[in-house]
Amino acid sequence: MRVIRWSTVAALAAVAFTISGAANAVGPWPGLASAVVSPGGHVRYTASRDAESTTVRARALGPGGAVTARAKFDGLWGIPAITSTGVAGGLSPDGRVLVLAQPPTYNGLRKESRLLLLSTKTLALRDTVVLKGEFGFDAFSADGRTLYLIQHKSSRDLVAYVVRAYDVAQKRLVPGAIVAKGESENMRGYPVARAARAQGAWVYTLYTRQTGKPFIHALATNDRYAVCIDLPWAASPQQIWTTRLSLSQDGRKLLVRSDGAIVARVDTRSFRVT
Repeated sequence: MRVIRWSTVAALAAVAFTISGAANAVGPWPGLASAVVSPGGHVRYTASRDAESTTVRARALGPGGAVTARAKFDGLWGIPAITSTGVAGGLSPDGRVLVLAQPPTYNGLRKESRLLLLSTKTLALRDTVVLKGEFGFDAFSADGRTLYLIQHKSSRDLVAYVVRAYDVAQKRLVPGAIVAKGESENMRGYPVARAARAQGAWVYTLYTRQTGKPFIHALATNDRYAVCIDLPWAASPQQIWTTRLSLSQDGRKLLVRSDGAIVARVDTRSFRVT
């Protein structure tokens, strides 16, 4: 049976995971990506680290591939991944802000987490987000007002996490953890694939569970609510890690593809699954 669960914000990330098994890192999740490309596909952003600093580069994609901006920051930073398969995130939907995250640590939960917000035009530092506890980047709202973050509270339970919203203008966390109705505060699942609609106003993330069938979180990023959709498809452990999400040309259907075949369709208005 298909089940739809409503919540006031999405749980759109999880602990670091690889196809061969769960990683031992404790945060932030799901780790770092090698690079991220601008929404228009014209610029590639990378972050290279040495012993004490990080150099961020913006490189034009196309003939020549010239570096258009460069900046150096104290400390170790990287491009945040948004799925356990290494899909890169960190860019605002309008492409104007790049988020840098701290690398994963293997020494327990951090007492303090930091994120850097950069202007993509010049790579100048716009703001530093400082939070008590272990937090990782998840998503940016389409209007740029909200950062969605994943908080981990227990190094003993690497799968459990809670979702927090950070108000960019007010520079503070929105009070309280947001969970789906009828569920515990702790959420569980590994993010496998992601797609976005309407310039990031809706973000869809496919999750796999340790037990049970996969599900999709559909996040209304500007409105801070989400719909959790259970899929009727029973994926094998091998299939799930190559499964991808895509949208129909008109944006009305979210397609779940595995091994080249469509295994489920989700109506993006009614959230009905076929």
